[in-house]
Amino acid sequence: MDTMNTDVTQTPSAETEAERLARLAWEAEGIAEARADVAAGRLVDAAQVRTWVDSLRTDKPLPVPYAGS
Repeated sequence: MDTMNTDVTQTPSAETEAERLARLAWEAEGIAEARADVAAGRLVDAAQVRTWVDSLRTDKPLPVPYAGS
């Protein structure tokens, strides 16, 4: 019987330096895009998002809220 209590889904895999640099560049690009969206006013009010999420549990879910709606 295997008595080892190890969850392999929680064990991070080794990341090469090239993979780490690529990931960090990808993350930085996403952050820059998000900041540009906020600066341009392209965002959705949190209350609208909560209302939409709550509607998903009903028989008549609301449409996805978009910036400016």
